[in-house]
Amino acid sequence: MLLLLWACATAPVDSGDTPAAGDPPVDNFGGAEAVRVDSPANGETVPPTFPIRFHAGKDVATVELHVEGASVTRVDADEGVLVATLPEGKTTLRLVGLGAKGAELSADELTVRVSDDSVWVTLTSPSDGAHVANPVTFTVSAAGADVVELAADGWPIGTVDVADGEGQLTYAFSGTGYARTVTATTADGAASDTLSITVEPEENPEVSDFNAVVMRYLETYPTDGTNGYYWPSGSDWNGTTRDIWYRDVLVAEGDAEGRCYCVGLTWEVYMRAWDDVDRSTGGDGTINGMEVADLDTFRVDWYVRDLDGAGPSVAMDHYGVGEEITDASKLRPGDFVQFWRHSGSGHNVVFIDWLTDGDGEITGIEYWSTQSSTDGVGYNSESFGSSGSKIDRNLVFAGRGWMPADWVAWR
Repeated sequence: MLLLLWACATAPVDSGDTPAAGDPPVDNFGGAEAVRVDSPANGETVPPTFPIRFHAGKDVATVELHVEGASVTRVDADEGVLVATLPEGKTTLRLVGLGAKGAELSADELTVRVSDDSVWVTLTSPSDGAHVANPVTFTVSAAGADVVELAADGWPIGTVDVADGEGQLTYAFSGTGYARTVTATTADGAASDTLSITVEPEENPEVSDFNAVVMRYLETYPTDGTNGYYWPSGSDWNGTTRDIWYRDVLVAEGDAEGRCYCVGLTWEVYMRAWDDVDRSTGGDGTINGMEVADLDTFRVDWYVRDLDGAGPSVAMDHYGVGEEITDASKLRPGDFVQFWRHSGSGHNVVFIDWLTDGDGEITGIEYWSTQSSTDGVGYNSESFGSSGSKIDRNLVFAGRGWMPADWVAWR
């Protein structure tokens, strides 16, 4: 469950930038065994010799940098920085946190592009090999160029203004379900970058009465700081405001002061909504026949297993109690969402509405969760963007819970 360490990290208040070098991460870092790269960002272009700044939990004694699977260098965890010298090209970096006896405790992975040229272009989002939903937003960084041309499988799909160093293009593909090669090239052809993506077909999600039950429970939580945001380092606490019972077993112990963190709160809301529905429909006291051990797996899935992972939609789909929503226009209040920012941090929330501009274009998301910027449980909003603490449009994962009558067998 290592990725719980990042899934709840919230963005700086009223800031579009990542923390400055040497600053602590926003909110709590969390996790005594955790290690996280603060800079460079995933997809960033760097010179051949560059610093890697990181934070490590108290149980991490040393960190080791692996480049394409080979160990390069090791430093003490409290140094917070190491310097790498790498050949030009795209490279996958893996920063590994090691305990006092040398055992691997956790890792953070990212891809950078190493370039010594004055002219370069990099597709920073989506990531190479990603499966993404329509429409796809391509984020491009560049130097020494004002315009970058994008093509998919050799066919032009648009241009991006990169005069300020970065820009975006959103494109809806007509063909889905297979891999496409996307190329970004400077207008003069001096530099280019390529990645492969698979655009997933859009699905029509079931409308569910479960959303209304979720929304009813949101209104039972005060938004005056009573349920504060709390994310203790090195704890195995599940992040809930209250005790959660399942089949007469205490499966999560609530905080004595009613505090919580994001994935703990959304899972708590799901469990309370299910309990309500189970009683009102004369259920058998189980979530689709889950044993207590199954529920623990369900919770771990919900809390996000993988970096840039989906969380709740994976958990609900796995156990046949809900589905993933790939079409943003189909989201409804009460859907569960995990999103990630360009800085690498993420948040787990209940969807309320989209933010739109004067033309009706989606610019961000309004949600309910717990975060330091609202002094705990409350309503908040964040915008999409191309860097820093702005949300990456390609890393927004939504799921919808179903009523028991719609559940499907999972074993």
